[in-house]
Amino acid sequence: MAMTSAYPSLCPRPFEYDKSHVVSSDGVQIVVRRWGNRRGPPIIFVHGFAQSGLAFIRQVRDERLAEKYHLITYDLRGHGASDKPLDRNAYHDNRLWAHDLRAVAAAVGAARPILVAWSFGGRVVWDYLKEYGDESLAGAQLVGSSWRRSSEWTSAASAASLPLMLEDDLSTNIAGTIAFLSSCFATPPSPEEFAQMLAYNMTQPPSVRRLIVGRPQQPHDFIASLSLPLAFIVGEKDRHCDPRASRASAEHIRGATFLELPDVGHSPFYEDAPAFNAQLLSFAERVFPRG
Repeated sequence: MAMTSAYPSLCPRPFEYDKSHVVSSDGVQIVVRRWGNRRGPPIIFVHGFAQSGLAFIRQVRDERLAEKYHLITYDLRGHGASDKPLDRNAYHDNRLWAHDLRAVAAAVGAARPILVAWSFGGRVVWDYLKEYGDESLAGAQLVGSSWRRSSEWTSAASAASLPLMLEDDLSTNIAGTIAFLSSCFATPPSPEEFAQMLAYNMTQPPSVRRLIVGRPQQPHDFIASLSLPLAFIVGEKDRHCDPRASRASAEHIRGATFLELPDVGHSPFYEDAPAFNAQLLSFAERVFPRG
């Protein structure tokens, strides 16, 4: 089903998307949106906590990316327009997040995609690599994300806003979500853009948020065996993922690269879309076979 926004000022043409539903291994329905060149090599975008695939609007609407590549976004389980089961195991079984991603790729015919994962979405990539290995991927980019954890790198921004986001009281929940979103940017988006972001963040009820935040961390005993092209990208002013943690992750993985974008926060793909998209184009041209 082709979809266009009812608010052209926020999501203007020329790009439309095709919307579909994918059923994962446990019956959860995942919403998928397809953009760009359906015949091009695939890039799948994996969003962060409380967000939606719509977070990547500045990538899927980029003319250079859309001309060359099949761009796929989806709403993670418990997020956006996807199903939100009130079952702890639906979020705490790390394999299910991997199954979702594999089901999305299979449904849209995305053979050997690049994965671009933001923040919490990076955990989904690790879940996938743990479950399936890296042979089915062309490469991956981890944005504002790392696998290394340290108390000295704990995010004060998350600690301040997350408890409020878990509250059932609506006004408290909204206040926490506003604080969380605001902390994702060094340069705030426009009021119209921020309103759209707040809207899709608020589609996730606090009951689901409480289930998701407690899910166990995936062990990373498989990292030494990875051979796919892997890039860690972080904003210089990121308040949620310390650039030191991202750099340390890259240094620990053979062949991984690290890029710090200046003057941007936790959302470099949005705050400096031209620079982010240029490096993604360069990465894609390097890892996809020339046809």
